[in-house]
Amino acid sequence: MTDKTTTRSQIEKNGLVLIAIVAVLIYWILDSMASDQILTRSMIVVFVIVYGFFTQSLINSRKAALEEKDRTQQQLIQTESLAAIGQLVAGIAHELNNPLASTSSLIQTDIELLKKKKKKRAIDNEILKDLEFSLKELKRAENIVKSVLGLSRQTQTYVEDVDINATINDALRVLENQYKNTHINIVKDFEDGLPMVNGNFANLGQVFINIIKNAIQAFPDGNGTITLKTRYIKETNGVEIEFRDTGVGIPNELLSDIFKPFYTTKEVGQGTGLGLYIAHEIIKKHEGLISVSSKQGRGTTFTIDLPCKAREV
Repeated sequence: MTDKTTTRSQIEKNGLVLIAIVAVLIYWILDSMASDQILTRSMIVVFVIVYGFFTQSLINSRKAALEEKDRTQQQLIQTESLAAIGQLVAGIAHELNNPLASTSSLIQTDIELLKKKKKKRAIDNEILKDLEFSLKELKRAENIVKSVLGLSRQTQTYVEDVDINATINDALRVLENQYKNTHINIVKDFEDGLPMVNGNFANLGQVFINIIKNAIQAFPDGNGTITLKTRYIKETNGVEIEFRDTGVGIPNELLSDIFKPFYTTKEVGQGTGLGLYIAHEIIKKHEGLISVSSKQGRGTTFTIDLPCKAREV
């Protein structure tokens, strides 16, 4: 923050106090010219300054209350929007499931028939390649549908013990091939003796993979640092997980949309726009919170708070 910004902020917070002091100084000068009543003059000075502090305090409190109300309303709007869109997406996913499965089955049958064919025409090999590629893409679509449908159901267990540090390490192993040949530096700042979280190991692992993968992709030139931090928050009996990168960052006007399904800033074919939406829904089902802060050109930080078991005394 610059000195100019800091000065402006202080003036906004203490404007009436400054006015009161200036008013007192003007009064003091004018009154000094007119009389020698020190006591009366001092009482007026004290009264004006106290009044300035009191009034400024009321204004600051009112301003803080309005800002908090606005934040709460924005969070409520976002939650309701995500819930409504989530139901719609789950419904669409359910309808897509059957045609995807039947189409995949037919393509698989055609592939097997072509492979069994002893005498193949030149075009048969090209058709086989196209069918195999089509089947691969259909399987990818089926996995997306399964993920969305899984989130819309309540059948999964969220009461097993999950070691957060171990889950993050597993996520890093899964993604190792994506960063091992780059100059991306992975910094792990894990708190020792972190208590277990009540949750679903596989789902939380999926969340961590999605977020770390986004962080890796935030370095177009393959240079930067990803810091992974965990710590126990005694006041809330929860675990806080922080994913901080020094990548390209996210424009401020896009931050409110990144958890929406099918929203992506990546190139066509590079992302489905479901990774962060699924992460948001998984964390919500764990009764946790996920938030993001970012500065374009300076990096992004995702913070997750999850409830956990109390530490043994």
